[in-house]
Amino acid sequence: MNKDDIKQFIKAFVDFSKHAEAQEMYHNAKQSYLDYELRKRKSKKIIESEIEQKAAELEVTVDYYMAEFM
Repeated sequence: MNKDDIKQFIKAFVDFSKHAEAQEMYHNAKQSYLDYELRKRKSKKIIESEIEQKAAELEVTVDYYMAEFM
């Protein structure tokens, strides 16, 4: 390999490294968002379950419980 080939290879490798770093940052951000959405859905299910349980304890409908007690 001559000097021009080596320079061209180094430039291509640096460009590849920058692209890979950007893709890694994108992947990490997307994964964080997906984890957040999953936790949010789990929390919502827990809250809904608790509301249904409280309504059942009082022997009223969920709609009535929410309207009167929330």
